[in-house]
Parts: sequence; C-alpha cells; structure tokens
Amino acid sequence: MRASDIDKILHTQLVIARMGEKELMNWWNTDIAFNLGGADFLKRLLGDTLAPLAAGEGILKAAQLKDSQQIDKMPNSDEVFTLFKPEPEINLAIKERLRHFKRYPEDTPEDVVNILDPAKDWQQEELSELISTSESAEFTGTSFGKEIDKTVGLSIVDVMNNLASIVKMNNKGSYVLSYYVGA
Repeated sequence: MRASDIDKILHTQLVIARMGEKELMNWWNTDIAFNLGGADFLKRLLGDTLAPLAAGEGILKAAQLKDSQQIDKMPNSDEVFTLFKPEPEINLAIKERLRHFKRYPEDTPEDVVNILDPAKDWQQEELSELISTSESAEFTGTSFGKEIDKTVGLSIVDVMNNLASIVKMNNKGSYVLSYYVGA
C-alpha cells in the first residue's frame, strides 16, 4: 500500500478522533490533544515535536477502545472492520507510519501537524470540513450500529471515507458504530 494512501486514512482517523474528544462531540472521555488537557503535559514530557504525535496516538487509542467495546458484542467480531479497527494490514501500516513520523518528524504531513496542533481551538464543523466524505454513503441500521452496504470495488481510502461520513452524523455524546463486515 502506498504511503500516500496510509496518510489519507491516518488523516481521516485523526480528524474523527479529534472530533470525538469530550470538548467537542464527547464520544470518548479524553482531552489529550487540547492544550488545557493532556497536550500541555505531553509537551513538557516529550517536547514540542513529539507531543502532538503522542496525543494523536492517544486519541486514536481512545477511539479504537470505543470501537472494540462495541465490536466485542457482535457475532463474528473478527470479520468486523471500522474506521479505527481497519483490516490488519492497514492497521499495521498506520502504526508503522506513525512510528516513522516519530523518528522523522519533518516527514509528518502538514495536515496532520495542523490537526494535532494543541493551540488550535477546533470546532466540530471545522474538523468536519477537513475530510472529503461521501454524502451518499449508504448504510443499513443494525442493532450494533450502521453497516456500510457496499465496499466491493472501492479502494480502502474510499471505504474509510465512507465510514467517516457516517460517523460524522453521530450526535454529541452518542457514538454509533459505523462498520463493514469482511473484506
């Protein structure tokens, strides 16, 4: 998989993860990327360069934990994939990419640096505008959340964007799982 595709997926994940922090949509109980939250502590601990990347990993982990809690209740949960629990090879590529950015911070894309800027006082609408999502992503409501109807023929970047477009429809304080089954 190309680094540019992984960067697009990571960008989408970070936007939604940042949107889910408690100051904005309150989907997970974190404020690690906000200056008045954990970002200041991380800055003192890790420095200006690595602190935002550590915050990014923290918000991604919070989102992954939220998804995992809901996925664990589903039958055939090992075949269920989400924006924050993508297929194993994608997940591994994202982790490797974040590791690369920690070693070589100058390679971190500007849009990722911008999303993770602790001094930026993001609004939910501003974050929503940072990702191009399909307004026509089709899903079926299930007792577990919202299942994407079609993934066949789409690139993984398009699938992740469709998942993000559905997640963006969630209400404040109410996170509904957006997922697809099988690859």
